[in-house]
Amino acid sequence: MEVPDAAPLTVDAMQAIHSDTLLGSLPAFRALLETLDARLLPPAAARLRSRILAWDGHMHAGGADAGAFAAWRSALVRRIARHPALKPLAGAHGYSPLFGPWLSVASRVGFAVETLLLRGTELGIDPAVEAATALAEAAAVPEESWGGRHTMLPVHELPGRLAARIPATALSGDTGCVLSTESLPGVEDRSFRGPVARYVWDLADRANSRWVVPFGAAGNPGSPHFSDQLPLWAAGGLVPVITDWNLLVKDPLLATEPPSRRTP
Repeated sequence: MEVPDAAPLTVDAMQAIHSDTLLGSLPAFRALLETLDARLLPPAAARLRSRILAWDGHMHAGGADAGAFAAWRSALVRRIARHPALKPLAGAHGYSPLFGPWLSVASRVGFAVETLLLRGTELGIDPAVEAATALAEAAAVPEESWGGRHTMLPVHELPGRLAARIPATALSGDTGCVLSTESLPGVEDRSFRGPVARYVWDLADRANSRWVVPFGAAGNPGSPHFSDQLPLWAAGGLVPVITDWNLLVKDPLLATEPPSRRTP
């Protein structure tokens, strides 16, 4: 998203930047598709190629074209990860299983796929061949919107089932978007990492400032504020920042805590 030089830097303008879903890495994928001769592709693959090239590049949750692109991108990553040139990396690495996600060939390719598209030939990988075959594979699977594939994947390392309390939520954005709801192509389209908070501070009028967190402002699962900001966060919205003590209200759940644990 571009903000014109003459445009006032309002809170609304800053909020719009936070929710920008344009995929920054798209030019590398588009350039690869443009090298393919549609006449040499199966009809369904040629149609998918044309569709992705005509797509505006925004990773909207409801976007069918964004979902089609993601399906092709994941198929491409999986094909490159299985390429014979990378086979030596697929063997036992001899390190603790703790490092498995970092040493997985598929995950490394997913993180570095744009670089491999540009320099894969140095390893003996022909990106055009892999891209063409991936188009045929992606065209053969049922279509799904980006939000159908890209949902929140809450992870909580502490004991209990806190993550299970977070409702399934379709997300816009992706790795490479300002709205950075990160996924790992070819491995996991669900988002496991994203902005822990968004905020816009109005230095001229503090009361006009806004913020939002992914879940809610309370860490207690029994609180109505445990996940009440999630829908707004997912939609790219913000809520007012209240700093006026006359407007702030103590959470009634805190009143049930022992006096020694209350915040002064």
